[in-house]
Amino acid sequence: MLWIMAAAIFAWLAFREVRAARVPRRGYSQPQPVFKPYLIACIALSAGFAWQPVKYWRFERLLSAKATQLADGRPARVHCNSVADTMFDGEQFAAGHANIETGQIVFQHGWCATLMDYVDNPKTANPEDFFALHMFTHESMHVRGESNEARTECQAIQRDARAAMLLGVPEALARKHALDFYFNSYMGRRGDGWMSAQYFSDQCAPGKAMDEQLSDSTWLPLYRTADDQ
Repeated sequence: MLWIMAAAIFAWLAFREVRAARVPRRGYSQPQPVFKPYLIACIALSAGFAWQPVKYWRFERLLSAKATQLADGRPARVHCNSVADTMFDGEQFAAGHANIETGQIVFQHGWCATLMDYVDNPKTANPEDFFALHMFTHESMHVRGESNEARTECQAIQRDARAAMLLGVPEALARKHALDFYFNSYMGRRGDGWMSAQYFSDQCAPGKAMDEQLSDSTWLPLYRTADDQ
């Protein structure tokens, strides 16, 4: 909101400068010529402040479209919380959350920027960057209709590579990152406490009960390895 307000203020100052060249300002009998450096500075500052919200608005639209695809066509709408949004969010301690009924997905402040960084620079991604991608997939599974966290998490695991590719990440990197997350993060939860355990199931593995046998599954390289053996 502050970015938009700043952009609007400088846009108004630029408009006022142009208008003064046509209509005399109060206290002047004649219009005043435009002071070009001032006008250019106001326009540049307005555009600069507007770019940040426009960039996030475009990213929200992209995420909403791709989340809808991941949710098998159920409409999804992604919102990136600002600092103020997060402060007043009833689930502010969750990095993200989704409403199954409305299809709204919310990322708390900072996580959209992290996901944006991952999409822009997947070659230099760290585990936190990919966690933002996985969270996007996870919340999309809630929109798809699943409420049980363990099943939701497993459905997301199997679609992480798909989600990354939908956002433009090259397939080889998408599959590597998704498998790394599965082995290093997901499987590492087996010995964690209750909060983490509710997102884990030993049936979330190739050939186990939660395996959906997706044609583009994150586990696809593991199937191929098993076939070769």
